Amino acid sequence: MASYIWKVKALKSYGTIPQGAEVEIIINNSNRKPNGQEIQKAFSEKYGIKAPSGVYGNKHIFQIIAP
Repeated sequence: MASYIWKVKALKSYGTIPQGAEVEIIINNSNRKPNGQEIQKAFSEKYGIKAPSGVYGNKHIFQIIAP
C-alpha cells in the first residue's frame, strides 16, 4: 500500500498548541486518519512543546485534512 500525508491544523489554541499551528503526519501502508497519540507526538516534535493529550478528534479545535 501507499503512504499518505495528513495535515492537522489547530483552529483554536489548545494547551501549549497555538491557534494556527500545523503539522503533517505520514501514515504508511494505510489510508486511515492519524490517531490522537500520533497527532500529539507530531505537535510535540515540531514545536518542541509538551502537547496535551486529549481532544485531537474534536472538529471545533482541530482540522484533519485528508491527503
